[in-house]
Amino acid sequence: MKRMGIDGAGCRRCSEKGVREIRAGVVGARWRFLPGVRRVSIIGAVMGLACVFSSGVLSQPLASGQAKFLGSCYGYSSPNFGTFWNQVTPENAGKWGSVEGSQGSYSWGDLDNIYNFAYASFFPYKHHNLVWGSQQPSWIGALDSATQRAEVVKWIDTVAQRYTSTRFVDVVNEPFHAPPPYLNALGGNGSTGWDWVVTAFQMARNAFFPDTKLLVNDYNILQDNNVTTNYIKLIDTLKVRGLIDGIGIQGHYFEFKSPAGASSPYSYSVSTLKSNLDRLVATGLPVYISEFDINEASDSIQLANYKIYFPLFWEDPGVKGITLWGYLQGDIWEPNAYLIRSDWSERPAMKWLRIYVATPAVVSPVGLSGQPRDAILTWRQSMPATSYRVQVATDSLFSHVVADTVVTDTLVHLNPPLAGQTSYFWHVSAVDSMGASVNSAAAGFTTGDQLLAVEGAARQQRDFALFQNYPNPFNPTTLISFELPVTNDASLKVFDLLGREIAILIHGRISAGRHSISFDGSGLPSGMYFYVLQSGTFTETRKLVLLK
Repeated sequence: MKRMGIDGAGCRRCSEKGVREIRAGVVGARWRFLPGVRRVSIIGAVMGLACVFSSGVLSQPLASGQAKFLGSCYGYSSPNFGTFWNQVTPENAGKWGSVEGSQGSYSWGDLDNIYNFAYASFFPYKHHNLVWGSQQPSWIGALDSATQRAEVVKWIDTVAQRYTSTRFVDVVNEPFHAPPPYLNALGGNGSTGWDWVVTAFQMARNAFFPDTKLLVNDYNILQDNNVTTNYIKLIDTLKVRGLIDGIGIQGHYFEFKSPAGASSPYSYSVSTLKSNLDRLVATGLPVYISEFDINEASDSIQLANYKIYFPLFWEDPGVKGITLWGYLQGDIWEPNAYLIRSDWSERPAMKWLRIYVATPAVVSPVGLSGQPRDAILTWRQSMPATSYRVQVATDSLFSHVVADTVVTDTLVHLNPPLAGQTSYFWHVSAVDSMGASVNSAAAGFTTGDQLLAVEGAARQQRDFALFQNYPNPFNPTTLISFELPVTNDASLKVFDLLGREIAILIHGRISAGRHSISFDGSGLPSGMYFYVLQSGTFTETRKLVLLK
């Protein structure tokens, strides 16, 4: 059985011809080949994958439908992964030393399984990693410089050709802490100070599909202003050359503080961590927390620190995803960082995480003074919410509530206006068919005397968005929500795996804001379908699963 990309240098371009559209009107829903799958039967292979109803593939991950992912590294055995997480990073299987322990002899089995799981689950796959001074093949150190460079090119090209649906890739891991032994073969420090990193990114840009996001990744970046500055200099060196698409911050617990009982305890300022995170976000590149963990043996201490450090990243709009570095006891790098015990019971931090991710978080106003009396309150969307309850009170205990309203949007314009020169507190809860979530953390603000100048208060700028349907899997009905930033022509259609149009849910002029519509699959067989939102130049596709 021929594997794509292993059969010659020209295979990379040939593979591009194999990428197909479901149908002409469905942009972005491209099928790429799995390792070991014959090209002539790709639709059959995808349909087969769609029928995998075990191992949690069709369970609802914690961050399903959210604007950012919550993933985990995937070890050699990660059962029930899809019950919790919706992004996949191989823990060790993707490292060069794991794949090519002997020169020219490749061991792909574990990595193939992880990649294929991500592909079948429609979870973003991040390859970790390409160039790193640790866990590299030992044989490369004995080669001459020209051969080392050729082997690096071969390694990167082979990964790119084999795993064509890679969403992200850590091109260089830990450039500050673990430069590779073949650094000089890639140009050494050179005129930029980072020529070897630039070369590695150029190789990756040439090898991977254009929509694969190239990342740099390192640790101990945020706790020191000077280190952050140097990281930004490296990022800018890559950015001006069009070589980098995102920034990785590992986010291990030791980057924030020492575990309880450490012989030499330390703790870095949360305000410094936040300030330097903001500096990275200000580069305009998305930030990804790539290896988050809280390594504490005590349940209560782990929970307390999850409540401090996880929201620091999750609530930052510039952070587009968080990957945990393991979750299961006995199958994790830091022995006390697990969230799920070996008997499958959940530690308190995991129980809190479930509730926290599903609870809307207030966005604005928070701690501001001089706010208009008819202020606009905004919060982070929660899935599977169908509406939100917002309360405003004059005290933090909410014993004197002055506004109590339910809306379907993620903002509310307070009308009638509040009193002027008064301090207020507000919180929000998400409501779905099962009831209401807990309230978000309360935020305070103080009014001035003015009202918003524009009649009706110009709405906060939104983006186009298509949210994950809920429930998913469903039988026979499910709710699909989307958001338009402006009034525009829009269509929302459902397709089967062969690209045949199954239903037109919306077609016409749609007002700005968030909308929800029910889809009834009563007359359809069980299986995987796709729904597509198109408005102007915007197109987004998501999958839904009918399970009868």
